[in-house]
Amino acid sequence: MLRETINSTMVNIVNSTVPSAFVTLDEAERIVDFRISNRPIKNGQLFGKKFIRIIARIFRRQNIDVLQVAISDCRKLNKPVSIRKLAFLTHLGEREYFNWNFAPVSDTGYTVIFIQNLTEGVLIEDEFNALCEQQDSMNRELCIAMSKLDFQYMDLEQAHKKLAALYRITSVVQRTISLPEIFSEILFGLTNQLGYVNAAIFLLEEDKEMLSVAAHQGYIDGICVPLSQGVIGYAARNRELTYIPDISTDPRYIPGTSKGVSEIAVPLIVDDIVIGVLDTEIPEGRVIKDYDLDLLRSLGSQIALTIAHAKHVAKVEVQAITDSLTGLFNYRYFRSVVEQEFKRAVRYERPLAMLMIDIDNYKHYNDTNGHRMGDEVLKKVAELLRVSVRDVDIVSRYGGEEFSVLCPETFVDEAKIIAERIRHNIERYPFPYKEMQPGGALTVSIGVSEYPRDTEDVDELVDHADLALYNAKRCSKNCVKVYAL
Repeated sequence: MLRETINSTMVNIVNSTVPSAFVTLDEAERIVDFRISNRPIKNGQLFGKKFIRIIARIFRRQNIDVLQVAISDCRKLNKPVSIRKLAFLTHLGEREYFNWNFAPVSDTGYTVIFIQNLTEGVLIEDEFNALCEQQDSMNRELCIAMSKLDFQYMDLEQAHKKLAALYRITSVVQRTISLPEIFSEILFGLTNQLGYVNAAIFLLEEDKEMLSVAAHQGYIDGICVPLSQGVIGYAARNRELTYIPDISTDPRYIPGTSKGVSEIAVPLIVDDIVIGVLDTEIPEGRVIKDYDLDLLRSLGSQIALTIAHAKHVAKVEVQAITDSLTGLFNYRYFRSVVEQEFKRAVRYERPLAMLMIDIDNYKHYNDTNGHRMGDEVLKKVAELLRVSVRDVDIVSRYGGEEFSVLCPETFVDEAKIIAERIRHNIERYPFPYKEMQPGGALTVSIGVSEYPRDTEDVDELVDHADLALYNAKRCSKNCVKVYAL
């Protein structure tokens, strides 16, 4: 009864979408239960150990006393105690950040500790703040530079309009990291407020040989410019602003717009690397001054920095939900997406199938051929899974040599066909040393379950697929088993 009470308390406080753990201590501050992201730790060697001694082995001495005081206060006052955003320095010299929550279990003398790892979010926040400071510095420098420009050829009204337009363009960069929104504001400012008839942002493709238009006003949709051609390619290759007063007399000009008589191409450079080009065209009668070119240079620097930051944030978000070895979604993402898809299936009364996949005799392969070859097998199986399922199916690495496939809008008969295709493709693939495996092949076993046929509970959907997988492993392996009601 005591253990059930403790587990109930734990389940209520655990947030499974954030890397977290909870520990239960007895009256002597010894560990009696330890879970990570709502999953029990299988290694029972921690149980019965002093919690503070275990923590002291992981982190350096700083803050250990703070935790001891918090545990003591929680027990003496018999009420929850929290420590927010506590920083630790590990024995590897890495800084980690955690939320600590201590709660007494009524009338038992036990204490529950809930720990959330905030490191990833704190580091992204610090990086974003540093970037904002850098952008503020750039804006200050930009304002200083603009104040020094020679306005003797501009009337006061024109100067005010240009400064207002520049402020509008640069300010949106600090409000959002959405590239479509940023590009839209930049192009609007260039064409409607700064008087350029056409404007476009070109980005360098991965092969570094082609510049493709990412956003534009007045250009041909989908236009691409080879790095070796055009005014745009010239600006990127030479890493300098290129101004062509008369495009009709310059052989480098590539027609792709109308109404323009002059062209200005500004390379977008971050950390000494060209990532694209800001291109504008000037209508007839517009006179370009030196301050116009300086303004575009400053704007180009701001655009380049914003694009780099937005891509970095997107990359970090992808890494947070991706398994580093196989490139598949990780268990953390699997848990969140299965919840979402299950709710959608219930709402629209549509089927949802689950496949649980396990590599047969994987330990034998690892022990025989080494862990490096074992990792290669995991990567190849992940690749075969991707090409064997449909575009709408969601493939994840569940853990170890086990994988999962979530199949929206899919009945069990259709899911079984997908599972057989996966099993067949893996069985016939020429894995190195597969002949040394039991049966002379490297194979997988697969369990299948379906909502609403098998269950109306999301956890049972996963559990039933796992049970079907267990039956497949117990029978003969290298087979597909459907959960039997």
